[in-house]
Amino acid sequence: MLVDGRPVPLPAAKPRALLATLLLSSNRVVSVARLIDDLWGDEPPETATKALQGYVSQLRKSLGADRLVTQPPGYSVRVEEGELDLDRFERLVREGRELLGARDSKAAAKRFAEALELWRGPPFTEFRAEPFARDAGARLEDARLAAIEERIEADLALGRHARLVPELEDLVAREPLRERPRAQLMLALYRSGRQADALELYRRTRETLSDELGIEPSLELQELERRMLQHDPTLERARPAPRPAEDGAPVPLARRPQFLVFAALALAAIAAVIAAVALTGGGSSGKNTSGTAELRSFVDKLEGFLVQSQEGRQAVAAAVGGTFSCKLTPQTALARLDRVQRNRQSLLQQAAALSVPNTEDALNASDLLQKSVHASFAADGHYSDWLAGRKGCGPPDRSPDLKAARAADVTATKTKQAFVRVFDPLASRLHQRVWSAGEF
Repeated sequence: MLVDGRPVPLPAAKPRALLATLLLSSNRVVSVARLIDDLWGDEPPETATKALQGYVSQLRKSLGADRLVTQPPGYSVRVEEGELDLDRFERLVREGRELLGARDSKAAAKRFAEALELWRGPPFTEFRAEPFARDAGARLEDARLAAIEERIEADLALGRHARLVPELEDLVAREPLRERPRAQLMLALYRSGRQADALELYRRTRETLSDELGIEPSLELQELERRMLQHDPTLERARPAPRPAEDGAPVPLARRPQFLVFAALALAAIAAVIAAVALTGGGSSGKNTSGTAELRSFVDKLEGFLVQSQEGRQAVAAAVGGTFSCKLTPQTALARLDRVQRNRQSLLQQAAALSVPNTEDALNASDLLQKSVHASFAADGHYSDWLAGRKGCGPPDRSPDLKAARAADVTATKTKQAFVRVFDPLASRLHQRVWSAGEF
């Protein structure tokens, strides 16, 4: 606390806590009853009112009698506009949001950065023992995180996606249940050419929300995943606005904002037509430049699916093997298989929505991938039946369910072998990695 530019010494903890709770309601009267609740909680001492009066007296000596006002039913602290860091923070955030809404991303990013510079660590760390600090601190921390997310939004609009990835990864790790940073990280990864990583993040997000809260990702996150799978051109960063023409010269048509809007809409419409043609089997043989780009996009998407399927295979092997070795109980292994099956259902939905180039190899690869996932899903179901009937862990038995699971595994492997025979030549043609049936 500064008064006339000089630090004000407040050595005792309770007077500092009183000042903090008054500043949260600056220029408003806070009742004596509420102040006692804030400082002592549900079990205040009998001398609480008298102690409060003593703390008020101490604050008046330090701040000045005109700052701390007695006004029934309690007290208020007078703060001028711009004196309180919290007020300046809220004003800068408000201005940043207005600038972001007006598409002035550069100025918005600057405002948010200025707002965040006012923070000096988590709020109310010295008052952790005080009843008021928990809820108030949580509200302020939420406001700080929201400002960080807004600043990231502005930076994404400015094309700073690559340098945002490490910051967003750290933010997601610290705040695993906040969906907005996850959506922003998905977008930053996608724009950095890491579509498979972006889709894998969505899969992990879905799993986290299901495990921790029993809910599905928000409609916004689901829509973002769908647009990524369809390579929606509007996900790419808008190009910077051109410089104004000098000396009042007319702006060429191709540089006018109205033209850019119409051009973007036209490109989106063309992309939608191309996707529709691919899905209905129309169009050319895919040997031209646009066909190559479409094929590359298709192979990239299948690569993302295979990464997800690979993790599912590893999880199933670890669950079943853990039961054999008694590292896991059958119940724990069954819960893990349930998560794998939910992920495979999502994978099937993604594969069904995939835009497939109108070539024989691409159509075969798409069909065989879906058959492979179905076959793996069937094997998982047999393993689940076997685990559900087990009373304890131990070596493999001669259960019909386990025999059926192993037979289904053999069928799934044959289907995957057929898939890689078609997919690997496509991947090699585009200098992508190739797969074996035992990897996914």
